Amino acid sequence: MSAPLYDFSVPLFIRGLNALSHIIKKGEEYANEKGNPLSELLEWRLAPDMKPLSFQVQTATDIAKNSITRIAGTEPVVMEDNETTIEELQARIARTIELLKAADASQFAGKEDAQITFKTGPREHVMTGQSHIRNFALPNFFFHLSIAYAILRSKGVSIGKMDYLTSFLTEA
Repeated sequence: MSAPLYDFSVPLFIRGLNALSHIIKKGEEYANEKGNPLSELLEWRLAPDMKPLSFQVQTATDIAKNSITRIAGTEPVVMEDNETTIEELQARIARTIELLKAADASQFAGKEDAQITFKTGPREHVMTGQSHIRNFALPNFFFHLSIAYAILRSKGVSIGKMDYLTSFLTEA
């Protein structure tokens, strides 16, 4: 028998967002040390046609908060995607973590086979709760987390694998 969806999602989202907060802080310290305007940090990207760091943070938080509301059947919490400072991005991460911590595990019980319908752009997707977490939410979340890490690393921020993994190695 598999563990409840809550156990496979909420704690991982929280740990991932803690890692994201940590590497963003390291990016802020690097920018300050190098005399780079912090506003530039939010616009860093891996390639000209890729979305910037701010988008990666916004998307990772959206995936986490939207996934829990889809599974639990609660009202979505809207965030405007209008952060223009590091402090605002950190506040968004913290707010998302608080939403995740407030999630009621009992609302996830038995939702493995429940139908979840959601849109990404113009496409509508229909999945079970389990496939939503396993095949969409977690891979998508970790993609944006990894891209944020890669953006910072590519710009010279002194972060390593343990900056990413430490949050996952501690018991919450």
